[in-house]
Amino acid sequence: MRKFWALVRLELLEFFSKYRMGLGTGATKRGKGLPVLTLLLLAVPFINMSFGVYQRFLGWGRPELGVAYMTMIAFFLMCFTAIPFLFSLYLHSSDYQFLTPLPIPTKYLGLAKLVVVWLYLTGINFVILFPVALLVGLNGGLMVWSLLFSLLLSVVTPTPPLFLSSLAVLGLSTISANRNRKNLLSLVFAFALLGLVLGAQLLLTDENARRLVDWTTRLTRLYPPAGWSAQIVNGSLLGLLKYGVLNILCYWGLQGTTRKLYRSALVFSGAKPARQHVAFDYRPRKKYGQLIRRHLLIIVKQPVFLLNTILNLALPGLVFLIGLLSGDLTVESFLIPGEQKRLLLFWVGLASAPALLTNLSATAITREGKAFWETRVLPVESWTNLRARIDTTILVNLTFSLLVSVVLFRCLPLEKLALLPVLFFVTMLTIFVATTDLVINIYRPYLNWTNPAAAIKNNLNVLLSLAYRPLLAVIPFLCAVCFPRANVYGILFYSGLILFLLTLLVRRVLRTVLVEKFDQIPV
Repeated sequence: MRKFWALVRLELLEFFSKYRMGLGTGATKRGKGLPVLTLLLLAVPFINMSFGVYQRFLGWGRPELGVAYMTMIAFFLMCFTAIPFLFSLYLHSSDYQFLTPLPIPTKYLGLAKLVVVWLYLTGINFVILFPVALLVGLNGGLMVWSLLFSLLLSVVTPTPPLFLSSLAVLGLSTISANRNRKNLLSLVFAFALLGLVLGAQLLLTDENARRLVDWTTRLTRLYPPAGWSAQIVNGSLLGLLKYGVLNILCYWGLQGTTRKLYRSALVFSGAKPARQHVAFDYRPRKKYGQLIRRHLLIIVKQPVFLLNTILNLALPGLVFLIGLLSGDLTVESFLIPGEQKRLLLFWVGLASAPALLTNLSATAITREGKAFWETRVLPVESWTNLRARIDTTILVNLTFSLLVSVVLFRCLPLEKLALLPVLFFVTMLTIFVATTDLVINIYRPYLNWTNPAAAIKNNLNVLLSLAYRPLLAVIPFLCAVCFPRANVYGILFYSGLILFLLTLLVRRVLRTVLVEKFDQIPV
C-alpha cells in the first residue's frame, strides 16, 4: 500500500503542477498560492447558492429537503464534472509509458488516478453540500454533532456518482478515445453544467415553492441517497449506515471499472486517427482579411475557446434573464417615470459588458500555442499582425455590443438622442480595452500549454486584464467632476473622447516599442 499512496501523491503533484502551468505561475510560494486563491474565488458563488437553498427551504418549513435538493444537484454536478475528467486522466493521458513498467498491480494504477477525481469531487461537495447540511443540522439542535455528520456526508456522497461516471466513460471509450472528440465532449458537459446551475437557481422562487417541494420529495424516491442525506444531517445513524454500505458496493464496482478503463487506455494510447484529405485553395486573397479569418477560426474550431467566448458574451444577458425569471428584477422597475437616467445607465452597462468580460486580446498570442511559429513565416509586418489580433477582438465584442444595443433600444423606451453618445462610448471602450489587453499578452505570451483551458481560463493574463477594469470607472467620474454642467450624454461623450486619446497613446507604444518585444517572443 505504500507504493499505492506514493503513486497517489505523484498523481496529485502532477495535477496541481498542470493547474499551476495553466495559470502561468511557477513553483514559488506566490505561484503555489495563486491556484488556491482562484479556487476560493470560484467557490464563493456556489457557497452563496447553498446558503440561498437553505433559506428558501427553511422559509417553506422543510429545511431537511434543502439537503436532499442540494444532494441531487451535487449528484448531477459531480457526474458532469467527473466524466470529462475521467476521459482526460485515463483515455487522453500521456503518462502510461512511465506507469506501465512500475511494479504495481494494474488495479492500483487505475485507482490512483481515481483518487484524484474523488478528491476533486469531494472538494465540490464541501462547497455545495456541506454549508446547507451544517445549517440544517444546527437548526435541528445537533450543535457539535452537525459538524461531524456534515463532514461524513460530504465524504461519502461522491462515490456513487463517481461509479456511474466511470461506467459512462467505459461505455463511451470506444467512441471518443483518440478521435478528436475530447474537446467536443468537454463542450457538451460544460453546457450541461451551465444549464444545471441556471436551472437550480431559476427553480428557487416562492412561486415554485409547493411544486419544488413535491418534486424534491418524489426525486428522493428515485434516488434514495438524497433521502438518506436528509436523514444523516438530522442525526440518523441508519441513514449513514445505508450510505456506507452503498459506498462499499460502489468501491467494489470501481475496482472493476478502473481496471478495464486502464486496459482500454493502454489499447487506445497507441492508436492515432487517420488524417483526412485536405483540399487547398490557392486563390489570391487580401492578407489582412486572411489574418482576421485565421484568428477567428482559432476560436471557432477549438470548442473550449468557443465555449468560453460565448459564455463571456452571453453572461450579462443570462444574469439579467435570471433576475427577471426569479422575480428579483421586474420590467416595471426600469419603466418608472422620470428614471430615464437609470434606464440609460443600464443600457450602457449591458452594452459595455462584452468589452469588459470577453478579453480575447489578453490571450490572442497564447491561443496559438505551439503553432505560433506560423506567425513568423507569414509574409506580413509585425505591426499588421498585432493589429489583426486587436481588430479580431473588436469585431467579436463590438458586434455583440451593437446587437445588445439595438435590442434594448427597440424594447425599452429610450430616447433617440441617447443612441449616438452611447454607441460612441461603447465603441471607444471596446477599442481601448482590446488594445490594452494585447500589451499584457506580449509581456506574458505563454505558448507551451497542453490543455486549451489553460490558455484562456486558467491563465494569469485573464486575471490581470480583469484587474484593471474597475479603474476605468475613474474616467466618467473625472468627466463628471471636471464638467459639472454636462448631462449624462455629455459625460458619455467626454469619456469616449478620453478613451480615444488613451487608445492612440497605447497604439503608439505598441507600434514603436512593443513590436520589437513581440518579434523577440521565443518560438
